Amino acid sequence: MIALGAWGWRHSGWVGAFYPEELPEEWRLTFYANEYEVVGLRADDWLKPELDSLRGWVNDTREGFLFVLELPEALPADVDERLAILTPRLGGLLAGEGEPVGLDRFAPIWPVSGAAHNLVEALEVDRPPLALLEAGKLDLRAARLALESLGGRGDAIILLDDGPELLERLSALRTLRDLLGWQ
Repeated sequence: MIALGAWGWRHSGWVGAFYPEELPEEWRLTFYANEYEVVGLRADDWLKPELDSLRGWVNDTREGFLFVLELPEALPADVDERLAILTPRLGGLLAGEGEPVGLDRFAPIWPVSGAAHNLVEALEVDRPPLALLEAGKLDLRAARLALESLGGRGDAIILLDDGPELLERLSALRTLRDLLGWQ
């Protein structure tokens, strides 16, 4: 399976285009998690909410859904508690320089520089099973070839950007993945 998703689920441009207009904001994560398998979050996005909100995220998403979390340069005192709450849905941690000691007990730690940033890099055998791709630069022909190669590895592809092409490219990538039989 190839898990697909976006960097964040709170995109204002998605209301009406992806999220129904009448869908309450607090239901958007559940809606998103029913359509996609992974979401990437910047450090502030998972470190600022109350702990009860994080518990709600786990309860509001299905088994198998994954959060990939960016780690901050300086870890807050409650990082262990936050990661423990998210552990049932934790797919990986993205670290800058150096590997934070002890956090690998929660999830694999990947250096941001180690993640693939284009489809050619994604095919390298020694890369972490994560590709962070700019939606605006995604070539669907190249994506087809990459998906054919990645299908059996269990990789995750997270599209970056916040422009209008993000939702369009994410949907096209999902359709392509499904047609290739890697859902």
